[in-house]
Amino acid sequence: MTIRLILTLAVLSTLTAGCGGLINNKKEVEIGRGVDVEIEKEYAIVAEEDPVAVWARELLVPLSEASTPFRDPKDIGGYKVEVLADDALVNAFAAPGGYTYLSTGLILSADTCAEITGVVGHELAHVTQRHSVQSMEAAFAGQQLAQLFLGDGLASDAAQTVWAFLNSTQFSQLHESEADEVGLQISHDAGYNPHGLADFFGKILALEKEGGSPPKFLSSHPATADRILAVEASIADHYGDEVVKGQTQSYACKGTKLQLEAVKKHILSGEMKVRAGTGN
Repeated sequence: MTIRLILTLAVLSTLTAGCGGLINNKKEVEIGRGVDVEIEKEYAIVAEEDPVAVWARELLVPLSEASTPFRDPKDIGGYKVEVLADDALVNAFAAPGGYTYLSTGLILSADTCAEITGVVGHELAHVTQRHSVQSMEAAFAGQQLAQLFLGDGLASDAAQTVWAFLNSTQFSQLHESEADEVGLQISHDAGYNPHGLADFFGKILALEKEGGSPPKFLSSHPATADRILAVEASIADHYGDEVVKGQTQSYACKGTKLQLEAVKKHILSGEMKVRAGTGN
C-alpha cells in the first residue's frame, strides 16, 4: 500500500511563564468545533451510520473512560470521533475540545487494535494535558485570543486562523514524551497491552529503514529506536511483570461489535458510506 505521509495536526508547545489559563473549557470546545469544520472541508468523512464509524465510536469509549484521571472528558463534552476516508493517509490526531480523528489508512496498516489504541491514546493525551491549548496561549496575546471569539462562539474567520496555526506547527519533544507516557497509561487502563504503541513505532522505524519517511505527526519526535526503548522502559517502570509483550492484556478490540479484520474488510469492500459534501 502506498502511504501518503502528511502533517495534519501537530502543535508547537513552547510555553512561557504566566500565559496559561486564557482558554477555558468552553472556548476550547468552540475552537475544536471550528477546526472540525475546516477538517471537513479538506477530508472525506465516513458517514456516522457506517459500521466503520460505529466501530470507531465504540473503540473510544474505554479509552475515554481511562483518560478521566488525567482530565474528566465531561469538561469538554466528551470525545467526538470521526474517521477520515483516506486509505493512503496513516494518521490519528485530536483537536482541542476532544475532536478526534483516525484515518482508514491507519486502520488498514495496523496489525492489532492495541496498535491503534496506542496511537489514539497518545493523541487523547495531547488533549488531557492541554498541549494544543497551551500552544495557542503561548503564541497569541490575550487580546488576540479574545478577538477570535464573538459572543459564545468563534468569529467567522477565526476557525481558518486557528486551523492554519495548528496545521503549521509541531509539538515539542517534551510534550510528545508526555503524550507517550500518559497515552500508555490510557491504553493500559482501557484494557489493552500498552506495547501496541511500541509495536506501531517499530513498524514506522522499519519503514524508515526501507527508505521511507515517518508520518509527519511523529516527525517532531520520530519513531527512533531510542523512542521505542523509552516507551518499553516506561511500561516496565509502571507495570513490571504485570504486562508481558504479546501475552498479557488485550490486542483485540474491546467493547466493539466488529473486530479489526472485519473493519478492514468493510473498508476495502467499496461499500463504506462517506458523508456527502465533504473532502476535496
